[in-house]
Amino acid sequence: MLALFIIALLIILLFLGMPIGFTLIVAGSIGIYLTDGIDTLSSMLSTTVYSSVNGFTFTTIPLFILMAHFISKSQIAEDLYDVLVKWIGHLPGGVGISTVAASAGFGALSGSSVAATSIMSKITIPEMIKIGYKDSFAAGLVATTTGTLAVVIPPSVPLIIYGVQTENSIGKLLIAGVLPGLLLAVILSVYIIYVSRKMNTNNEKHSWKSRWSSLRNIWAMILLVLIIVLVIYFGWGTSTEAAAFGALGALVIGLVIKRLNFNSIVEALIETVEQTSMIFIIILGGHIFAYFITLTGLGQNIITSIAESGLSKWTVLFLIIFAYLIIGCFIDAIGSLLLTLPLVYPVIIDLNFDPIWFGIIVVLLLEIGLVTPPVGINLFITSDYSKVSVKNVFLGSIPFIFILLLTVIILVIFPQIALFLPGNM
Repeated sequence: MLALFIIALLIILLFLGMPIGFTLIVAGSIGIYLTDGIDTLSSMLSTTVYSSVNGFTFTTIPLFILMAHFISKSQIAEDLYDVLVKWIGHLPGGVGISTVAASAGFGALSGSSVAATSIMSKITIPEMIKIGYKDSFAAGLVATTTGTLAVVIPPSVPLIIYGVQTENSIGKLLIAGVLPGLLLAVILSVYIIYVSRKMNTNNEKHSWKSRWSSLRNIWAMILLVLIIVLVIYFGWGTSTEAAAFGALGALVIGLVIKRLNFNSIVEALIETVEQTSMIFIIILGGHIFAYFITLTGLGQNIITSIAESGLSKWTVLFLIIFAYLIIGCFIDAIGSLLLTLPLVYPVIIDLNFDPIWFGIIVVLLLEIGLVTPPVGINLFITSDYSKVSVKNVFLGSIPFIFILLLTVIILVIFPQIALFLPGNM
């Protein structure tokens, strides 16, 4: 009953507008106090604030965020999209497919859903509308798929947090996202070709000279991403060392192509500190709330109830997937992850589901939440940058949401898609 009361309090605080990190801290602290007294609470707070984020693996998060900001300031996303449009833009659905490919490429450079969505909204949507795509289709494509590809294809901040919280290999989780990300990109491309044939889209065919010259500013970044993935896959370094190499490489490349200066570097550092602080506060709150859940025994009670209910493991998985779709409508991805893992993860392990595979499933489900009202942060970001109404962005997102759900279903039926590469590391 106490656990249910604290969860109700948490929901109320969220609806009142309190940030998810502070909501978890307040609700968890009150729960610990009511369960075990002030001594346990003060001991918990005096150690958790430092220990919950004091880990070598956590260094991966600010380093990958810093790399993303250096790349963003270097305007590599614009160059990448320009290359793709010049090479395949004249083909049926070419500009739409260029958007998907650029989103996957920039996702491999950033790992941030919000960053990728904001940048791609500004670059790609005007181009698609200009050549004849409906504004709702263009905006829905970017809102739904850009962020998803950014957090499935490595590096991925949510997958790093999932790995740290569940004590799974960060490297395996990052590599596990490669094939699902490519699968999603292929399904999207097929759908875009189908839809574009019904639209009067027309884009000019560029000369071979123009195509080859467009590669000048992106080859170094592509090489950087390949090196990072290979370092993680072959075990030449940890994910943290790969992130450090990526941040340094992005800085050097930005300076060499003369896109970074002192002011932009300072801005990137400040923005990195701001984002990292926000994420770490959520992680801190997640630790406090998870400790409260452990004290109450709620997680074990849920496992016992499921075992005694007679429900099949697949029914339980379906209920978990459905719950994530609902939760994602109201809470941001990282907050949802840290709020639910103390309850859900023990159930997944007890049912003998693979934790690496489940991490990919969870990230995909949480990304669907980012484009579903009432929160749907990627809807508002896309609308703000593209000037397409939120209503039209959402309507345009609906077919792509079904594509994301289809991808989840395929991964549930064929888990080896996510597990093949990690299994061969």
